[in-house]
Amino acid sequence: MTINEQSRHRFLINIADFVVALETDDQAVVGRLYSHYQEFLSPTEPPLITVTLKVTPGALFITPEPGAWIIQASYEANRLVYCSYQEQGEVDLVAGRGVLEMAPEAQVENFLRVLYAWLCLKNQALLLHAAGVIRDGQGYVFFGPSGAGKTTTSRLAARAAHVVSDDLVIIRAGEEGCTLYGVPFRGEFSDAPRANLQAPLRGLFRLKQDVSHYLKPIPHVKGVADLVAASPFVVRELSLSGTLLSVCNQIARLVPVQELHFKRDDGFWKVIHGDMAEIPQAASSDGRSGYRR
Repeated sequence: MTINEQSRHRFLINIADFVVALETDDQAVVGRLYSHYQEFLSPTEPPLITVTLKVTPGALFITPEPGAWIIQASYEANRLVYCSYQEQGEVDLVAGRGVLEMAPEAQVENFLRVLYAWLCLKNQALLLHAAGVIRDGQGYVFFGPSGAGKTTTSRLAARAAHVVSDDLVIIRAGEEGCTLYGVPFRGEFSDAPRANLQAPLRGLFRLKQDVSHYLKPIPHVKGVADLVAASPFVVRELSLSGTLLSVCNQIARLVPVQELHFKRDDGFWKVIHGDMAEIPQAASSDGRSGYRR
């Protein structure tokens, strides 16, 4: 964090080696940003995107109503347009500059989620709606639709592993494998420490609650489709669909997706560590063969 001559504070936030600069002169916002993102602050790296935060008392862009949280976002014509209850802004994705207007009490969290979804996709990476853990220096990702058990798995995994997020993770594909990155974004683990960690990705597991623990191979095409469906924000953008499909295909080839059937105890670790070496790289055509414990 640095302060220029006009007392504007500049935060360089580094998530998965993608740096975003946030600039503000509001002291309350400064305090919240530093408290929330301090583990992800970078001292010197040049940012890919710089966003000026404009604090406006009483700002309200969507009237709150009962129901799901509303986030309106689009990535059209190289421009990110974002709106939620107390925040509204635009980013020129080519120039790398943007403005986010927000109420004094508003948070930048959801805006950053939307921005990082795009940054990841444009750099052969994926922001995935998933739980991520690191155990013995190896990364594991658990994902699925709402209610599949991401939070449950996070709680169970926390007994023997470090939970890097129970809500969102970033996966970056390389020539020889994938890397799991922790993010400062949380779901129900909102008070958990936000650790800036990374590890080689060893397993990708689509969750299914069951009465026993076992792994079931998934055909590659189905695994790619599952990853696409779990990619928030960008999955709705037709203009990004080709890139999204390509990135998910690359990740699933490097780390094949498997279906993890589990019950409410941490016995799934025995299945994962005992069977992963035996799982074929390609599932059977119907994906029905599996391994049980």
